Amino acid sequence: MKIQKVICLFLGLSILLCTGCQPTPEQNVVISKNDGSFDVNMIESATDTRPANSTQNVSVNTQFSSSDGSVDFRFQIDQSLLDPNMSVVRVAPHFISAEDAKRAASALFPNAVFYEAEPPRSENFSQSEIQKRIERWSQHANIEKLQSLYGDMYSKEALSDTSDIIKAFIQRYTLMLETAPVGNPHTLCEWKMRKTSEYMLPADELNGKNLSNDNDEISLQFTYNGIPYYFTATTRDKKDFKVNMYSAYIDGGLSPANIDERIFLSQLCRKPKPTEEQMTSATKNAEAILKALNLGEWNIDECFIQHNQYGEHSEYVICVNAVPVINGLPALRQPQLSSLKNEEGYAPNQYLTDANFQFAPNGELVSFTLFTPLNIEEVINDNVKVKTVDDLLKRAQELFELTDSYAYGLGTYLANIDEDIQCNVTISEIEYALTRVRVPNSDDQYYYVPAVSFKGYAEYIGQKTGKYYYQDDSVFTLLTINAIDGTVINNTNS
Repeated sequence: MKIQKVICLFLGLSILLCTGCQPTPEQNVVISKNDGSFDVNMIESATDTRPANSTQNVSVNTQFSSSDGSVDFRFQIDQSLLDPNMSVVRVAPHFISAEDAKRAASALFPNAVFYEAEPPRSENFSQSEIQKRIERWSQHANIEKLQSLYGDMYSKEALSDTSDIIKAFIQRYTLMLETAPVGNPHTLCEWKMRKTSEYMLPADELNGKNLSNDNDEISLQFTYNGIPYYFTATTRDKKDFKVNMYSAYIDGGLSPANIDERIFLSQLCRKPKPTEEQMTSATKNAEAILKALNLGEWNIDECFIQHNQYGEHSEYVICVNAVPVINGLPALRQPQLSSLKNEEGYAPNQYLTDANFQFAPNGELVSFTLFTPLNIEEVINDNVKVKTVDDLLKRAQELFELTDSYAYGLGTYLANIDEDIQCNVTISEIEYALTRVRVPNSDDQYYYVPAVSFKGYAEYIGQKTGKYYYQDDSVFTLLTINAIDGTVINNTNS
């Protein structure tokens, strides 16, 4: 839910900055201008040099309002800001090969036996696989067991319906036992890229089907330490959009109401809250996997505990996230793209480079995704000239003043509220690092440039009633500015 909020809030600001859903400003908002000035600026070097651990203290406490008066802002920043030499680096996506896929699967699941994934409706199981399913489902075929598994997610009526579905599955799979093979019916992985539809549709439905617009991928299904997983390595290099992505997650295949995933997650994650030692172990495991992938350098920038409640049962997941290291500098963490197609129909995108792990408290992998591995093409400038922090703070204030109350969470819902709303936005953090922008007139080349990200939180209060319509002190990205030329970096589609 918080991830969705962050994306929504960031999209709101970006759309306003791009389309001008606010009173006409006296000064135009410039977003990623392509008039040639950036190309000139990015090769101009700074006159001073700073060590990699150079920092400067930033302390600012300023209040101001948006130009239409609908938002009150507060800069409330007191921090030490990393301030090393900043680079401009040209990168290109690393298109995933079959060899890359094999390396990734082996790094995530050492010594596992991998099988080609089969269409979900194939139901190609051995007798022992069917017996295990029947046994597992039989243990959860009553409302009390289901309520323990799902907590308050479903009503008693819905759980009763689910119980009936499980019983019907058990009856059908019991009949399947009569004709199921005794031995293993699955095909060992061939480590060859296939079209996505080949993994999703049975052979008789593939006849005559045009697969030319499909992604290429290797998808695997297998059991690791008693837990079933599905792994995919996907690549696409076409004019409409491009993808390079790994994913792995718990997946038992077709099951009544997808109950198998819930069963396995409860087995792994219904443990005591993870300790610091367990979080450290998860971080080290993620670092080892990223190194084994041989896909450039990475920096673990987040490690936190996700808590889910199912009735009286708590489930915990350790989340570990990483960003790429570009020429010795970690990239900014930005909200992931919500779309890969640019609205203007040019410059197809790839997801922002990012790696995400989820581990159970005892260290078992729950899920993994890695978006857009990179190849470093050229270091254009090792020490580019950038604007001062004071200038960037001033620029940020100018840009915030041009937004309105629709940008920070409630959006169009404001029209449904019967009283005037006061929106308060606190900018509480800034981060200075490299972030991605497109190379003009290219669909597969990007620059990583120095940028400042302004982060904070928002609240919406009824002016008459004092009612809080929205309040969340989770810090999210509000605005990102190119530190070379002061333009807005629109990371909703960049």
